[in-house]
Amino acid sequence: MTVFIEKTLEGLKELLDERGQMKILGKEGTLNEVECQFFARATDQEITEFEKKLNVTLPEDYRVFLKTHNGARIYDVMIYGSNVGGGLHILSLKEIYESMQTIALLKPTFIPVAHLLDGCYLLIDKTKASTDPNYLWLLNQTEYEFLNLNFELFVDRYIVSQGANFWKWNLYSAENYYRTN
Repeated sequence: MTVFIEKTLEGLKELLDERGQMKILGKEGTLNEVECQFFARATDQEITEFEKKLNVTLPEDYRVFLKTHNGARIYDVMIYGSNVGGGLHILSLKEIYESMQTIALLKPTFIPVAHLLDGCYLLIDKTKASTDPNYLWLLNQTEYEFLNLNFELFVDRYIVSQGANFWKWNLYSAENYYRTN
């Protein structure tokens, strides 16, 4: 498997100004100002200790991300120069462990690796992490949704779609899009 997550993140960083911000085109022609932050990498030792603690082998694409950045915030929304949240918050190893203790509906086979604007968590299925390339789920409040993706495909598509909920796009035909919006 070729891992390209580093290339995706480097491409995004090239678009950012010196403050880590840029303008993006949002849905229906809206222009949004967003901010991205990338945190220091995790060491091999930190990743190994985390895997031992959770008795899991993390997928290779996710390990590559951790070795590049132990957490990130992608497309946080800016209004009048102030960060108002939103976007994709990719959790650090410490934040993952803390989230596992606090997310009430989290099943023991899932590892929360990111948090999305609308209260969703992106989850790695521990039972598929080392055997199936499609190991990601979404916990949306009380419902689990299988995404049929891995971490790097999710991040790549999230960045390319400029923070849109791309996983819901197939639900909207032209007919029902206008009826629901």
